[in-house]
Amino acid sequence: MIGRDSDGDLEQRVNDLLAGARAAGARRDVREQARYSGEAMDVCRVLVGRHPGNTRHVAALAGGLYNHAYRLIQAGRPAQARDTLTEAVGHYTTLVAADRRRYTVRLCDVRLRVALTYIMEGGYDEAVRAGRAALAGYEAVAGGDRLEREFGLVRTHTLIGRALLLGGQPGTALDEFDTALFAAERLREEAGIAGTDFSWLASAPESFRQAAPEWLGAAVAAMELHDAAGKWSVAAGAANIAMRVAGGLAAIGDDTAYRRFEAIMARAKEIWWAAEHPVQAAARRTGPTEEFMIGGGGLLHGPRLEPNLTVISRLAGWGDPS
Repeated sequence: MIGRDSDGDLEQRVNDLLAGARAAGARRDVREQARYSGEAMDVCRVLVGRHPGNTRHVAALAGGLYNHAYRLIQAGRPAQARDTLTEAVGHYTTLVAADRRRYTVRLCDVRLRVALTYIMEGGYDEAVRAGRAALAGYEAVAGGDRLEREFGLVRTHTLIGRALLLGGQPGTALDEFDTALFAAERLREEAGIAGTDFSWLASAPESFRQAAPEWLGAAVAAMELHDAAGKWSVAAGAANIAMRVAGGLAAIGDDTAYRRFEAIMARAKEIWWAAEHPVQAAARRTGPTEEFMIGGGGLLHGPRLEPNLTVISRLAGWGDPS
């Protein structure tokens, strides 16, 4: 039937199927969402097969495959998502050859999502390698939308940090999270966004909203890792960022975003207290019979703890660690 339909009929079919995917997503039915999305991609492939040189159809398929891959990840099918992304890479490579300025960042985005598929499978070393390849791609971008490129770097450092953390390298992971936070906060300040009320994200440029989940993940991870290291003043700074971004997401999100905001607020309050009362916080952590070091009139750092990966992953919105 599809082969006999007009292009207009096929495009309408794609729109209908994607509407079905959005409705399934609103119901949190990830399997149905992936099914509708996959059927839409099949129709898009027919259109590209009919018009292989048509940039509009190729771009629609490439972008659709990128989105479909995420739905497959949500449905617990990371290997199939990676195959889908490989197909998207081929289409975006063709598009980059025709218009480098417009599509190079999109190609980097696809490669970054490949790294996410490895994380979901527990392949943390592969995720780090794929993430660093995506990072090199973003760094090489010249021209185009600067915010898209810069926030691409933020998202990449966060994802690399996530893979390193889950792979047992918290120190190196923290370097990545801190790099991501420094870059994101610099972009916020350059844009003149104070972020003093939680409506800030709703009125920010789209690139800020797209990067916000990873931005929040980096802030939560940095907050928890600095806290585990007993560096409460630094952890408090990360907690400030986490609260700002979590609040922004809660203001435009659903009940899940609001519950995460409340959970992060509870942890942030604990860390702010420790930053204001470091000696008491150190005493609580060590117990009454243990010792801790102070110097220069104050606490150098509190006793260290092993990072709780489950707490970090849940607060960051990553789900339970693999």
